[in-house]
Amino acid sequence: MRAVLLKLALPALFLLAAASAQGYDVDTLRAIEIASEHPVIAASLQQNRGYTSDAYDAQDRYGLWRVDFTNVYGDVFAWAQVHLAEQRIVAWEADAGLTDAEYAEAEEKLLAFLRYDPEFLAFGGDIDEHFWTWVGYESWRDTWVVHVERGTDSLVVTLRSENAWQRSLDDLSILQIRSTGLVGVSDWRSMRGSDAIALAFTDPRIVSAVRGREGWTASAQELDRSLWHVVFMWEGQSLAEVEVDLAVGTLSIAD
Repeated sequence: MRAVLLKLALPALFLLAAASAQGYDVDTLRAIEIASEHPVIAASLQQNRGYTSDAYDAQDRYGLWRVDFTNVYGDVFAWAQVHLAEQRIVAWEADAGLTDAEYAEAEEKLLAFLRYDPEFLAFGGDIDEHFWTWVGYESWRDTWVVHVERGTDSLVVTLRSENAWQRSLDDLSILQIRSTGLVGVSDWRSMRGSDAIALAFTDPRIVSAVRGREGWTASAQELDRSLWHVVFMWEGQSLAEVEVDLAVGTLSIAD
């Protein structure tokens, strides 16, 4: 832990030297220093060379200061609300991505954790069974994510370290394992209905029924988990009605 804090303290020292050169008073300097010591903000500062910092006393009932960090393009990439009397940050936002070296370390440690974690093994099986993986750090909620690409069986694993807001890869635990194949219920019904219509249209009798009838339409209604009722219409007239079983891929055309 000491090594991490010393490493993160270095940008703050350079920041204070730069801020002092701009003629800030002691309170402004201290507010900027407190903000810059947050691990995620510190990481973001390291990735935005040439940034500037500024702060003001809101003089509100909460005793807050606002600190902004601005990149060379004039965009605020990190900010914090600092309670100066209590020497702490009460709110902040910063986007700190991963350098190539940090990404390589994160990928190695996260996959190594999932390779032996009982929860992942029971649900997701072998982590090395994939087409590719991608890892990232979500700075807004202090979580790590691992995308395990397996086609329709792909997973996204969200993890968090017990060492809060340190971007730590130690003492990890899984928060959730999400399957990317599960869409919203409404979208799922729409997709299944489209599948039922497509299956019904594979029958030559349906093709014949709609041939030459420009502007025909088709609708599908769910009867059961896999059973759908498909109706082909043209100018208010029913051309054909089909019962489709998506589970076994069969259909039955009504007389």
